[in-house]
Amino acid sequence: MAKGKTGPVDWAMRVVLWLYALVSIPLYLWFLHHMGDRWGRQLPADDDLRFWLPIVVPLAAFSFTTMSSTSWWWSTEDRPFLLGRKDWRFMMVFVVALSLMAGFFGSAHRDVVAVLLTVMATTIGIAGLWLLPPALSPRLLDTLRPKKAPADLS
Repeated sequence: MAKGKTGPVDWAMRVVLWLYALVSIPLYLWFLHHMGDRWGRQLPADDDLRFWLPIVVPLAAFSFTTMSSTSWWWSTEDRPFLLGRKDWRFMMVFVVALSLMAGFFGSAHRDVVAVLLTVMATTIGIAGLWLLPPALSPRLLDTLRPKKAPADLS
């Protein structure tokens, strides 16, 4: 495919990724804000976390996931970007743990249903955030293809 030209496959993939991102990311961030707020209301009235939990939890999830996924999508073995293809895992474990804690502690009923709904919202939201960088990429199909090592000319 010539540089700068986009074909029907590229447009179809871009539309699918954008539709998924437009639905999943706001829903996930609302979920984290709502559950962070409910979790904060359970804390003592003089605790500063009551104010900060609904703000910090969605911002941390958005920024850490986007940074990790951007690094993963644009890194190669030769050119590590930000965290590279190996060091992104710690931030994602943090985001998943934060999301699960917010969902569980913010739930009115702490049972299996709350855990399942939190796992579903976390999975859907993190997948949307993980696919956001390639959806924003002007060279979408090149971004999604596996990175190949240069051929040995000797």
